[in-house]
Amino acid sequence: MTAARPRLDRVVVTGASGDLGAAVVATCLERGAAVVAQDRSRRDRLDGLGTTVGLHLCQLDLTEPGAAQALASSLPPQWDGVDLLVNCVGGARPVAFTEVTDEEWHRCGQLNVDVPFFVMRELLVPLRNAGGSVVNLSSVAALTGGSFGPHYAAAKAAVIGLTRSAARSLGPQGIRVNCVAPGPVASAMTGSLDDRTMEALLAGTALGRVVRPEEVADTILGLALTTGITGQTLVVDGGRLLH
Repeated sequence: MTAARPRLDRVVVTGASGDLGAAVVATCLERGAAVVAQDRSRRDRLDGLGTTVGLHLCQLDLTEPGAAQALASSLPPQWDGVDLLVNCVGGARPVAFTEVTDEEWHRCGQLNVDVPFFVMRELLVPLRNAGGSVVNLSSVAALTGGSFGPHYAAAKAAVIGLTRSAARSLGPQGIRVNCVAPGPVASAMTGSLDDRTMEALLAGTALGRVVRPEEVADTILGLALTTGITGQTLVVDGGRLLH
């Protein structure tokens, strides 16, 4: 039996006002998709798209109880499914190993691991209805230890495990789940690194530069359109981590 070519007409993006999230939203809109774009408070990148046909803004803090259900309830009433869910929500403040507080540790896990799980769970029915797919955002830090601290590396490693488990569990329902591990990317997070750390990152990168957010967005859309791949983590880092 041949898998039908995936549709990308109805897309949900969490963390849509971040550097990567905004790039994913813009790329999907350029391809004619309707997009539900969730953000917590930063609207500057999305306000410029406010009159774009097909863009539905959803302002929610997904770490709050019941927020994932509220996101699911915010889907346009005419949608009978979700073709693609992109979990871009995440991030962390760079902190040295011995300086990570209990609060930062738990907050990082909540934002980077709990939120993608709860959102996937709440959107399971519309994803199944559409034969849709999920792309979660991890980080090269999950594979290298990274420069942002143990809280971030551990949380992003957990995203890879979550992706594999979800792919195995949801595959029989026709839902593919993959992961993209970017880094270093031109973003607010890499912008917070000091010059010495950034020089060290680039020195070990084959392309000698950071990856652009739109390059990551293109990779995400490519994974969503590839029917034979699930449970995989694709590194997009300019050749820093060479398998």
